[in-house]
Amino acid sequence: MGNIFDVVPPDLFTLLGSPNRAVYADALSVLHEVFQQNLKIARSEFCSNIQYRLESELEKSEFFDEGIHADEAADLKGKAHFLVRKLKERGWIGFEMGYDLVDNIVVPDYTIRLLDLFSELSNKGKAQSGFSYVYDTYSTLTTADKEKPYEKMMALAGAYDKTNALIRLLKSVYHNIHQYFQEILGLRNVNQILQAHYDSFLAQVVEACVKPLKIKDSVPKYKGPVQSILSSWLDDSDVLAQMANEALSEKMHPTLDECRREIVRMIFFIKDSYDTIQREYLDEIDSKVRKYTRTTTQKIESLSNNDPSVRGNLRLILQALSDPEKADAVSEAVSSLAQIHEQSWICEDSLYSRKKPVKRGKGNEILLSEDAPNLLAKAAEEFDRLVNSPFSRKNVWEFMRKLLEKTGEARTSDIMMSSDDAYVISCLAVVHSSDKGSFYGCERLDGINSTDVYGYPNFRFYLLEKQPKPKPVALKPEDARAKPTADLDPEQISF
Repeated sequence: MGNIFDVVPPDLFTLLGSPNRAVYADALSVLHEVFQQNLKIARSEFCSNIQYRLESELEKSEFFDEGIHADEAADLKGKAHFLVRKLKERGWIGFEMGYDLVDNIVVPDYTIRLLDLFSELSNKGKAQSGFSYVYDTYSTLTTADKEKPYEKMMALAGAYDKTNALIRLLKSVYHNIHQYFQEILGLRNVNQILQAHYDSFLAQVVEACVKPLKIKDSVPKYKGPVQSILSSWLDDSDVLAQMANEALSEKMHPTLDECRREIVRMIFFIKDSYDTIQREYLDEIDSKVRKYTRTTTQKIESLSNNDPSVRGNLRLILQALSDPEKADAVSEAVSSLAQIHEQSWICEDSLYSRKKPVKRGKGNEILLSEDAPNLLAKAAEEFDRLVNSPFSRKNVWEFMRKLLEKTGEARTSDIMMSSDDAYVISCLAVVHSSDKGSFYGCERLDGINSTDVYGYPNFRFYLLEKQPKPKPVALKPEDARAKPTADLDPEQISF
């Protein structure tokens, strides 16, 4: 970078270091507004604008130490002409005579750039705009892809500038977040912190910069089409040669090879930038935004907890009353200062208390003596007892085989109901008749058989070799009711 004073006059910034720098700054602001509204700026019109817009400032200002003439210091009009003359002497503006013999103001290029910068810096509350770089790049390249080489060359140059501007703005956002950190750390009021966070940080950083690049002007959304178009140009040697010829005709570089190298360099720069923007810029900005938000939250909590005002003390009292173990003591302590009453209401959670999980503690160890019984043998014995239960299907079928071996047919009345086991066996005989592999079947008959203790329905059992197997029979609840009747013949069958 060269010396800045090779471009601007050496005394350009002396006005901004004088005791009346605020008045000079306001005069430059008026110049910026007039420049934006008019192509030609008459000297007399510019003086009139300064006189009317800076009336109160001019009345309070004294310019005797800066060489003002006595006739200029006499009134506001003279002071306004003095300001214009000082701007001319220091190089901020120039004069030229128009065809109508009227002095016009001439604004140099460096003054225009500095005025734009001053305006942007002074508009602190205005959200930073211009985040359409990604879409502009996509739109320009998409349109130029169907056009001639000259349009492709111009579109590439525009896309290169847009990508550079996007990266520069992202860097600016990243570094400017530090200023918000410093502002938050210097505040001592919760309302001021909330105002700085919502009205300044969220509006100027998150809403204006970060959010558009994730939703509207999204890099991932347009990254694919942009890189695809650039890759197609890079792979086509004829397109590159034609674009280089157009660049040479526009005298962008002295030789054809330099024009081609510059075109290839711009293509690679845009492609590489879109590959790294998310990782190197957006992710870093997100991390810094999260850090700022966390700092703001901690600052608010710290100020709220240490607030010595009535609101802060009231917050601590209410927080203590929310603890059931401290509520009675706190309520009694503040009863002499204020009447606090508990208010309750019924809601969907009022009719029950949610069970709180209880962590089980470690119980006492169980010591086994050496003469304890063999657990394996005991388990095997229990298993054998379950398998060889008198009510197992094997024993039920064995019972039915003995019952049907003589005639091949029997009824429940033929079973001697001398015990509970016999009654259970008769019920299981009906149930297992429908099992797969059963050798017998049963059918329901009319009537109920009864003893002094049991009542059971009348069934006929038969061997399946003699009759087809019937459908399973379901017992009715009323069939199990006990009814007194004569005992069965105990000699018929023994269980």
